[in-house]
Amino acid sequence: MYRLIELVVRFKEIVSLCALIVICFSLMSWTHTGRLGGFRAVIVGGIGWMQSAFAWIPNPVSMKSENAALRELNLQLSEERASIRQALIENATLRKMLEFKKQSPYQVISADIVGKTTTEVRNFVTINKGEADSIKEGMPVITDAGLIGTIIGTSSGFSIAQLLINRDSRIAAKILRSRIDGIVTWEGEQDLVMKNIPKSYDVKVGDEVVTSEYSNRYPNNIRIGWVSKTIDEPTSLFRRILVKPSANFSTLEQVYVAKVVPNPERLNLEREIEARLRERRRIR
Repeated sequence: MYRLIELVVRFKEIVSLCALIVICFSLMSWTHTGRLGGFRAVIVGGIGWMQSAFAWIPNPVSMKSENAALRELNLQLSEERASIRQALIENATLRKMLEFKKQSPYQVISADIVGKTTTEVRNFVTINKGEADSIKEGMPVITDAGLIGTIIGTSSGFSIAQLLINRDSRIAAKILRSRIDGIVTWEGEQDLVMKNIPKSYDVKVGDEVVTSEYSNRYPNNIRIGWVSKTIDEPTSLFRRILVKPSANFSTLEQVYVAKVVPNPERLNLEREIEARLRERRRIR
């Protein structure tokens, strides 16, 4: 039925012409004058009705063209809407970064992440700031959400930071509410692990975990995350504390580097002692 209508609409001029020719021949062969006038009125009315009917029948070819134009317009509007949304997100991010820099208790350098790994045993990010921007090895890397990691290598224009989700990461931390100290590490799971917490100590799910004043690598009270679970192991005197990181490492795009450098004398001494302990364990 649709194809029939399409054919009629496509060739409606020819159909109308054929109908008119037939009517003309009919009128020429009809000699009764009285009836001719009435017949003519009926014909003229019928032709008008046919034209009205044809006018109301949609033209499939025209409809296809209009649909294509509407689709193109809709695509353009969608792209414009996405561009506006992205601009709003970037503006909000920029405002947040500027506000963070104003409120930070220490001087920070903003940087964009240009490379990262977040699914390996040892994870890192590469940022587009380096020695030319006064970034040095050992400086903490943070966001408005909390601690990200620490700078472990620099060049003139780039730096590499070791993330908290790295098997080599060890952070002196504390439970902010109860001031309980421990060491935060990562064992390859979704959450971090806070160690050396006796079972008798006051730790609750939801407690905020921050960097400790005993840390030589990080400023005091930078948020690390929140206690997500406590596990009492029957064969151990210590409680296993799982810590959900405050930062989402998979969505990182911009970071700050805090211009805080570890005390080199203390750092070298600690590294020397750690190396001695590893050597003793190896010999045993």
